[in-house]
Amino acid sequence: MQVGDHNVQTNVEVDAGQLPPAQRVADAAGASVHNLPSASGVFIGRDLTQLGGLLAGGAGGVAVGQAVVYGLGGIGKTELVLHYARAYADRYRLVWWVTADSPENVGLGLAELTRRLHPVATLTDAQAWAVGWLQANQGWLLILDNVEAVEDITDLLGQVTGRGHVVVTTRRDLGRASWARLRLSPLRLGVLDRAASVAILAELTGLTEAAAADHLAADLGDLPLALEQAAAYISQHHGLDFDGYRALLADRFTRVAGDSGHGSTAQRTIVSIWQVTMNAIRDRSMLADRVMRVLGWLAPDGLPEDVLLPLAEDSADLSDALALLASYSMISRNSGSVSVHRLVQAIARSEAPPDGLNDAIRLLDAALPDDPIRNIAGWPRWNALLPHIDTALNHLPGTHDNAAALHIGDRMATYRQFQGQVVTAITAFEQVLTDSLRLLGDHHPSTLTTRNNLAGAYHAAGRVGEAITAYEQLLIDRQQVLGGDHPSTLTTRNNLAVVYQAAGRVGEAITAFEHLLTDFRRVLGEDHPSTLTTRNNLASTYRSAGRVGEATIAFEQLLTHSRRVLGDDHPDTLTTRNNLALACQAAGRVSEAISAFEQLLTDSRRVLGDDHPDTLTTRNNLALAYQGAGRVDEAITAYEQLLTDRQRVLGDDHPSTLTTRNNLAHAYQDAGRVDEAITAYEQLLTDSRSVLGHDHPNTLDTCYSVALAYRVAGRVGEAVKALEQLLTDSRRVLGEEHAVTMTVGRSLAVARAAAAETES
Repeated sequence: MQVGDHNVQTNVEVDAGQLPPAQRVADAAGASVHNLPSASGVFIGRDLTQLGGLLAGGAGGVAVGQAVVYGLGGIGKTELVLHYARAYADRYRLVWWVTADSPENVGLGLAELTRRLHPVATLTDAQAWAVGWLQANQGWLLILDNVEAVEDITDLLGQVTGRGHVVVTTRRDLGRASWARLRLSPLRLGVLDRAASVAILAELTGLTEAAAADHLAADLGDLPLALEQAAAYISQHHGLDFDGYRALLADRFTRVAGDSGHGSTAQRTIVSIWQVTMNAIRDRSMLADRVMRVLGWLAPDGLPEDVLLPLAEDSADLSDALALLASYSMISRNSGSVSVHRLVQAIARSEAPPDGLNDAIRLLDAALPDDPIRNIAGWPRWNALLPHIDTALNHLPGTHDNAAALHIGDRMATYRQFQGQVVTAITAFEQVLTDSLRLLGDHHPSTLTTRNNLAGAYHAAGRVGEAITAYEQLLIDRQQVLGGDHPSTLTTRNNLAVVYQAAGRVGEAITAFEHLLTDFRRVLGEDHPSTLTTRNNLASTYRSAGRVGEATIAFEQLLTHSRRVLGDDHPDTLTTRNNLALACQAAGRVSEAISAFEQLLTDSRRVLGDDHPDTLTTRNNLALAYQGAGRVDEAITAYEQLLTDRQRVLGDDHPSTLTTRNNLAHAYQDAGRVDEAITAYEQLLTDSRSVLGHDHPNTLDTCYSVALAYRVAGRVGEAVKALEQLLTDSRRVLGEEHAVTMTVGRSLAVARAAAAETES
């Protein structure tokens, strides 16, 4: 104590051992001394035994008696530890709760312990006395809640280790090595499972709409604090239900997410908690803040970290920024990808300027793989980026001027189209076209390209009438803007001829290809790839028209030319060999076709690899040739192996996978395994309708196969019913005069005759 200036200062050291004895603490069951705050009466979805196991030194614990529970703010760390302390209070002589978010509060918490144990004593150093008591006694539980900086409690942990149990809660994730150094067994707390979330909402509100509760829980990302806030808000607003709260959250996120629902400004809301955290992060790294603002506009899960690299001048800077965000539990990192809770994203979006969305789209555009159609190595990357592309594009306002979004949308739609997601692709192309017309104008080259791609998607979806109309109008505009000899104009003429063929207008297709070939030769030359492609398309159309001899000669000549110009191993040369083998098979030269396919398969595997789509197509065509030669068992084995590989490489819903299933079912039928064939066809029909749509040509083809299988199995009534529906659909989709429609009509007549004969 010092009084005045220039006098003697006397420091009084307190020996805790000489102080009066502490208030008596229970030696047996039940903590007679505790300061636990009140706990929620609704506690669902958490396992207290996991924390108990860590304190006992099991389940990966690095030290007996000391554990840390960490995770995102609002995840329920405090509530978990509080319920543990209350549930197992009878194991301890004393249970003491300290709010440990600052060194000052740690000291105050320990001083309160001293005052509780020495209610009549006046102590100079209450904190030191409390530490002394913890060192001198056993059987206690000390909870250090909401630790912001672990260094604030490091000395305390070292002083009391081995005497009682210590549980720390924190938003910080220091990593296993740091937890081991501190002798704290870590428990990362994640979000609740959906059933627990729904149960909490129902219990707290008394509302029983399970489906609506499920949707709200999804919106809130199963975060306990957000669920409690929502329930409190709903309960305090008469007539408000789960769907109503969801609507408010969508329209007025910041206001609703910042309201605790208790009618007053509360410090403990998801907004207030995460704003404090982001302020701490921002003080340490502006790059981390920028990363967070970008992540807010993307999907919650699985963004490849390298997408974010352009944000930093040095990859090490990005790594440090991500490590900082992860250490505050604002993101999760796993195998090179980053995930963010959807509510954290929503708050980041609500506070972020539009630059965050523009940055996100720019980063995604730079991260796109090349050639979404044939670059197999890029497909996993596409699958990882698609959710983020969808999310970012959905956030764009209808009046946006982001040109990169047009490119992303077009490439994304192209990838989805060739992965069999045709309906989704059409929707995306239509949106890109709308934006292109608004931003670039009717005749901009990018707008014309998008119109071409949209017409191609219509064709892929079996909407050939719309495709023809779109291509015909596009051809007029490209001729006007680019000229008749521009490569893009010639490409449009090629695409239009292809759709004529698909529509059954084979004569028009042949004429169009013949004229186009003349123009390609004149404009681009005999050896240009587009000229060779047109020769291939013309030969294929000859084959479709039944002019198999001309097709075979045309393919043979084209193959000679392709080998000279492109080389034996060029993919286009391999494609021509495939088409020539198909022509041989159509001409009845089945043995020759089989030999050609077998040699082609060997070369495709060598040049393209086992998993390339062209290699898989060659395997499919070889199996078809086996089947056509009566080698049905070999065909079935080949189809079954091919189906496994196409499912692995392309996925269950890819059109080529569905085609393989169709061919396998047909082979079963040829082998006399009609019941298996019908089962396979029926399941395929369900899946085709789901993936491709009811009107897709492949779906209609499967309908026809099912009907024929019914007739073979003697189920004539079912065959008639199926063919009647198919004839109606074919007339509507393809037209009265289409070859498929007429074939279905003839089959229906045969089936009706068989049904009449059966009845008689």
